[in-house]
Amino acid sequence: MHKDAKLTIAALIVASLTIGTDFTGALLLVTPIEQDFAADITTTQWVLNIYALMFGVFMVTGGRLGDIYGHRRLILLGLAVFLAASVGCLAAPSIGWLIGSRAVQGIGAALLWPCIVALGSTSVAEDKRGLVMGLLMGGITTGNVGGPLLAGVVTWLGDWRLFFLINTAMSALSMLLAWRFLQRETPGKVAERVDAGGIAVLGLALLTLLYALDVGADWGWTAPALIGLLAASAVLFAVFPVVEARAKDPLLPPSLMRNREFLLTLSMNGLLIPALFIAFLYFPQYLQRTMGWSVLAAAFGVLPLMVLLAVGSVLGGRLYAPFGPKRLLLTGYSLVTLGAATIAVFKPSWGFAGLLPAMLLMGLGATLCVSTAGTAAVSAVPPARAGVAGGLSFMVHLCLGALGVAGATAIMNAATVGSTAAQADQAFAVGLRHAYWLATALAVIGIAAAAAIDEKKLQGGKG
Repeated sequence: MHKDAKLTIAALIVASLTIGTDFTGALLLVTPIEQDFAADITTTQWVLNIYALMFGVFMVTGGRLGDIYGHRRLILLGLAVFLAASVGCLAAPSIGWLIGSRAVQGIGAALLWPCIVALGSTSVAEDKRGLVMGLLMGGITTGNVGGPLLAGVVTWLGDWRLFFLINTAMSALSMLLAWRFLQRETPGKVAERVDAGGIAVLGLALLTLLYALDVGADWGWTAPALIGLLAASAVLFAVFPVVEARAKDPLLPPSLMRNREFLLTLSMNGLLIPALFIAFLYFPQYLQRTMGWSVLAAAFGVLPLMVLLAVGSVLGGRLYAPFGPKRLLLTGYSLVTLGAATIAVFKPSWGFAGLLPAMLLMGLGATLCVSTAGTAAVSAVPPARAGVAGGLSFMVHLCLGALGVAGATAIMNAATVGSTAAQADQAFAVGLRHAYWLATALAVIGIAAAAAIDEKKLQGGKG
């Protein structure tokens, strides 16, 4: 890898770290923000939710715009939006202002991430793509791990705004490095138009679906309003192909949707994610409710999984070229399946010693799969489609994760309905085990999908 490419990758890693830190860091800020603004928890929760919604909804749009106008240009635009929104969070005079700023942050991150993936993967030779994707995933996952720790420190210091001050500084540094070290790209040979109709319909469909999944547990999964939201989302998804068929330059090029290897690798980005998302959300609660751990102890209890994901992404990237994506995906999904199945039969009497191996199995499996699946998806399409491929990959990642968590929450709620206070913790454990049968089933589907991949078609695919 030559010097210019190394500087490019380094600048992209810093930007990835910035996004990752912001994504999870706000998790520990909910209580101090709630107290500072005298807001209720339902309102304050949207400081977290709105960022994730905007990030997921605009991911494909960011990738497609990067393919049309240049990935470097969109990265700089995304960082500018992210920086401005970080300042807005820092200076927020009200909870509404803070939520609005977080929404803009999510849009900035959505413009950034698919273009980071695209520029990183197209800046190096094909045999180095896996390593680069591993480094980028390592950057964003390290931020995911460090964000809550950083938020915990600033909360301990007594001012949640310090988190967004650091966020602003990291954004400014990322923008400076991107401006200085990202190479200008050669303009594409064919000018394409922005598919505004496709962006609007797909954006609304995703926003409606993700919002419904987010509020489902609070409203009740059979509530008429929730069913209405899900129906509206289904209609919008059904209308999307009709809009695309009439577009001169559709948001999702038809050749991508006919690309078998791309669709298979696309599924690889998501089928293991429910096992991880359920762990992130419910393992700390399990350690507190069933095993009697403190909040801080529970946070450290899931740290092995988080650290393994951060460090292991680089390992997965290094193994891409020598072992090939198919072998890595089959091995990784097998490990995730085994880890998820372990939780499905887990008994509280096993204690943390029984939980830890499952976390390690899922973490190791994920390190072999996540960067590998992202690299394979980008490799299945030509460089001119790298942005939209990267955006689709991580949109699937987030959406299947959200669907998995929603399904797990519904299963766990069903397990705890009617239980007394004395029975609640035991019912929670039962619900968690049942939820992991869902995660196990999805991981098994992932094994079958990985087995169907033709590696020879993951080299500059047509599309």
